[in-house]
Amino acid sequence: MEDEIKKLNTIGKAISVFETITAAKRPLSIKEIAESLDLNKSSVHHHIKTLTEYGYLQQNQDSRKYDIGLNLVRVGQAYLQRLDVRERGHRHLEDLSKKLNETVHMLVLDQNEVVYVDKVDVQHQAGALQCSSFIGLRTDVYSTASGKVLLSNLEQGSLNAILQDLQLTPITAHTLTDSKALEKELLLSKNRGYSLDLQEHSLGLQCIAVPVLNLHSQCVAAISVSCPITTISSEMLEGEVLEALKETGRKISAAMGYISI
Repeated sequence: MEDEIKKLNTIGKAISVFETITAAKRPLSIKEIAESLDLNKSSVHHHIKTLTEYGYLQQNQDSRKYDIGLNLVRVGQAYLQRLDVRERGHRHLEDLSKKLNETVHMLVLDQNEVVYVDKVDVQHQAGALQCSSFIGLRTDVYSTASGKVLLSNLEQGSLNAILQDLQLTPITAHTLTDSKALEKELLLSKNRGYSLDLQEHSLGLQCIAVPVLNLHSQCVAAISVSCPITTISSEMLEGEVLEALKETGRKISAAMGYISI
């Protein structure tokens, strides 16, 4: 029994190391990790050494600090490859990106954040504004069109729990930072079936998103189109772009077993 508890504690400490580095969004020294976890430095060093040997952490030879290793990235990528909605939706995202010549994404909700699980990019002319997103990136749920779609499709109890914990920090001058305004925006998103991000997450970029539904009419993902404000007008965004996006959403939802009434 003691051995089982020891193994569990070891696994828990390893997970805590990963989460600490992830939350910091930068490489950390053993001292920084130990202080963050309130653990003995020598104990943390033992775990870090093992994780590094197996490739789940990597050490910068100059700074001597530790970051997420390639093996952990591979584990995450393996999960993403098995994610059913991504597998069934990727071909449709490629078609949508090709049709609109714009960057498209698929995101899922994970607690108080959204995670990019797929992306189809386009090559705009030199100097054009580009999306800095990448598969696996976690970001704010309240400042993105997809985040709003995913929130607006939650049951009220689940939505209230997330909203209660959200810190509405301004990312740009256009970010919604008032909880009542956000709730009003989510209700609008739910009623009209899509959400907008008008430079709320990144200056110069606008985004529109719709839900992907499964067999049980549950929203399992959101898909979006991102484009520079200089190339697409608001009328086009909520016109031809939205229609193409909705059609793609219907196709992926059908592939997930959703039957429209």
